[in-house]
Amino acid sequence: MILGVRHDRLPFTTGVATERLFPASQLLAELITFGPQPNKAIVGRNAFAHEAGIHQDGVLKERTTYEIMDPMSVGVPESRLVLGKHSGRHAIRNRCEFLGFTLSNDELDQVYQGFIALADCKKGVLDVELMDLVGRVAAVNAKAASE
Repeated sequence: MILGVRHDRLPFTTGVATERLFPASQLLAELITFGPQPNKAIVGRNAFAHEAGIHQDGVLKERTTYEIMDPMSVGVPESRLVLGKHSGRHAIRNRCEFLGFTLSNDELDQVYQGFIALADCKKGVLDVELMDLVGRVAAVNAKAASE
């Protein structure tokens, strides 16, 4: 991959179909019943995953800040933002929008507070759990508005 990423300094070609690296690694993992360690470069589960808030914010603003290669160039469908206790508001807003929710800043703050409380108790927060948080915030706000 260094030849592709730094073609300006290493102007060589190999003929390797790099977009097949990840699928080939997944096939091998199925055949031998275990895969590469999660932090393995390029093919590991965490190679294109970001949990830290500053990384997530950087990736959302400009992907190349934290990823020197496009995940698709090695056959990985896309980067992942892992929602965990180090995630920030930008990542939470982004995931909520992906799930179809548009939050005001006040609603985002409320969801974020619930998210942090939940994330402190477990490794990662699932989309269904985030949707539940958004629903609870909406219900509380609707009840307060009707009183």
